[in-house]
Amino acid sequence: MLTGRPGVRSAVPRLGTESSDTRDRAPLNPRLSGGHHRAGAYLNMKIQLEKNFEEERQILLQQQKICRNRARKYFVESNRRKKAFEEKLKEQEEKEHQIREQILQQRKQKFEEVTEKFQRAHIPLSQQRRAVFQKPVPPLEEALKQIQESNLKSKVNFSSSHRPAINWRLA
Repeated sequence: MLTGRPGVRSAVPRLGTESSDTRDRAPLNPRLSGGHHRAGAYLNMKIQLEKNFEEERQILLQQQKICRNRARKYFVESNRRKKAFEEKLKEQEEKEHQIREQILQQRKQKFEEVTEKFQRAHIPLSQQRRAVFQKPVPPLEEALKQIQESNLKSKVNFSSSHRPAINWRLA
């Protein structure tokens, strides 16, 4: 008859709980299948798992790139802020240094003025008069130049003073 062909139903009912439809399909339990359907199912499952694994791997790699870029961006920004802060700190220190130098210069000048005023107030009258008549001391180079000029003038005057005296009345 038609029994033995897949998909064809037998006119004679068989004993057992299975119908002809369940014999033609792979059983749900892999132990009952006999092994030939199990290899294909595992292969399909393995391929599907590898695809899922590769997709997850790609997603993780993209997330890792995003995190690296974000970290690099934060690193660059923090370095920029650090440099700006250091520059600002340096400028403040330089400004404070200039202010300190200016204050010290003012104190020094005020100290010199007060000292000079005190000394003028406590100089005896005899020294005050001398101080008025004394010429300021010229710098060394200027003093040397004046000495050399006076020596030249004295030589010229000396040579003209030793001329024989001519009596203009007799001549």
